[in-house]
Amino acid sequence: MLYAASGTFGATGILYTLDPATGAVLTTVGNLIDATGNHYGMTGLKYDSTQTPAIFYGATTTSSPTNPNYLVIVDPATALVTPIGPFGVGGYITDLAIDPTTGIMYGVSGNNQKFYTINTATGQAVQTGSTGIAFQSGGALAADRTGALFGITTTPLSAPTSFYSYDKTTGMATLIGLTGLGNFVLGADFSPSNVFYGMEGNGGIDNVHLRWLVTCDVTTGNCTRVGQIQIGVTPVHDLDALAFIPQ
Repeated sequence: MLYAASGTFGATGILYTLDPATGAVLTTVGNLIDATGNHYGMTGLKYDSTQTPAIFYGATTTSSPTNPNYLVIVDPATALVTPIGPFGVGGYITDLAIDPTTGIMYGVSGNNQKFYTINTATGQAVQTGSTGIAFQSGGALAADRTGALFGITTTPLSAPTSFYSYDKTTGMATLIGLTGLGNFVLGADFSPSNVFYGMEGNGGIDNVHLRWLVTCDVTTGNCTRVGQIQIGVTPVHDLDALAFIPQ
């Protein structure tokens, strides 16, 4: 199942499920709220199958109404949010990636070139290297089934959107190619069949909060739109996080 969550521009977070074949919303799971009814906005979602039971993690935005720049747990059935702790760094985390072979969580920043590992028990982000490509615009990051890391950024903001691989030890990013997309890619994840999916929108040639589901070729970096993310014919705005949960 493919999940998406909202959170850009301080939007109240909502959790959705999407059709990977079209980008259409299948269900609205609910508002992202904690046990006392406080609202959260998400910039990252990732499922950790290495733990028993498995855990669905979220990273809140810097403009989240509650606990900004936090690691949280999200219940995929109800959208209930359980806070873990703050990332505790100057640079906010724009997306998460979890190596399915080790369970290590990684993050990149939206306001510097630092590369982080994240303590899933406390939320603490520790710099372990540098991407070498400045801050991550959009900030999509994901690990494939072998644990290899890939991501998309637009650096500087006027440059074409580019697809990278990352060294897990140093954080150094290596350019694979241009995506061919006109906007940022705000979230990403690999499907159970190991296809790279991303969520395009915001910035670039579009700054009206629209979103499209895309797939990308990890050997060339080229991306293709699957479809606009919408409920019926109504676009869904302010989405900022994307993740698969295998069924």
